[in-house]
Amino acid sequence: MARERYLLHADEETIHSGELKRAPKTPKEKRENFWYYHKWHVLIAIGIAIVAALFLHDVFGKVRPDYQVGLITQYQVSQDVIDDYQAKLEKCANDRNGDGHITVEISNYAVGLSNMDPQRAQINETRLLGDLSDYSDMFFLCDEIGYTYIQQQGAWDTSHAKMALPKAMQHEGLTLTANMRVLYPDNDKKYTVHKEYWDASYRVYQKLIGKK
Repeated sequence: MARERYLLHADEETIHSGELKRAPKTPKEKRENFWYYHKWHVLIAIGIAIVAALFLHDVFGKVRPDYQVGLITQYQVSQDVIDDYQAKLEKCANDRNGDGHITVEISNYAVGLSNMDPQRAQINETRLLGDLSDYSDMFFLCDEIGYTYIQQQGAWDTSHAKMALPKAMQHEGLTLTANMRVLYPDNDKKYTVHKEYWDASYRVYQKLIGKK
């Protein structure tokens, strides 16, 4: 009778469980009880913490380049050539952001490929136009297809276009020219900052072209 009174307001699971669960007393039982009822909360919290850590690492751990250089070509250039260009540019560059490292990042934009996946071509063109809009790249290395593409956008500084490629950067099978983008002093609210970056990028080219 006492048992029936105890179970009067109990749910079906409790009534048919075969035994009434007593409150956990030992540390082990308490841990097991906590894990039983809260494991999903713990796992979700861990997952959120991992995602947050990866995001913060990406934001704060990523090396910010001192210069970005655009490499605009018909075909994708091999990573070995890109690495070689990067190393030679860094030897003539300065630590503009003051982080103790000299870093030049080269972005290869392959454009104008008739046999290229249209979606991939669109991604490359969108990325290039976005970087032009953000003034990420001031100095460009281009083949004829790449040069013509930017010329159609009206984005070259015509007095600093189709300059000779430094001998140190010449590779067999690649015919490139060096080019500087145009700036717009009347319409650019950050013109002073962008001009400083433009000048710094051009000095890198001048140092390279002066190397024997």
